[in-house]
Amino acid sequence: MRAGEARYQRETDSIDLALRFIWLEARTSTIRAFTGLSHDRIRKLSHHYAHPSYRHRGKSPQQAGYFTRSPKVRHQASLLAGLLYSCGLSLDGPCSGPAFACLVTGQLLLDAYEYYRQVVSVPVISFEHAVFLARCLQRGDQLRLVCCAECNIPLLVERLPEGPRRCNYCEPGFRRRRSGC
Repeated sequence: MRAGEARYQRETDSIDLALRFIWLEARTSTIRAFTGLSHDRIRKLSHHYAHPSYRHRGKSPQQAGYFTRSPKVRHQASLLAGLLYSCGLSLDGPCSGPAFACLVTGQLLLDAYEYYRQVVSVPVISFEHAVFLARCLQRGDQLRLVCCAECNIPLLVERLPEGPRRCNYCEPGFRRRRSGC
């Protein structure tokens, strides 16, 4: 492959990745960070090639407490975190550290999120939240993935409080609350 061909291949990969991001309603700043495309190019791609959908505006999610606010969100966030790791997104991956946003990481994020949407019947985590979750796990300063103390399934927890962690199903009284007793 000649040098010119590699450049065009990277641009084609960036456009393909940008279209996948657009279809999942990612913000322009997120698409730009992962693909390197300009705001104008992303807007034109969105206008010409994507289905008409609601485009989120403003800042991307920035509160880690979102993932632990309810048992349902915590359960789905734990599932998504496990999928991120199983798809190859890890702390020592090809784009870890400051270079988190790259084409390889973007493709891994999309693969994990699309699989999450196939597995969960009613997803409560948006793609932007999934990107934020991946960044939190990569940095390791707010959230971490541990195993439940009783059943050993992956469990997403906040970084600071230590001690034995239990999933929603192993919590004392969870089954009684669910059955209405």
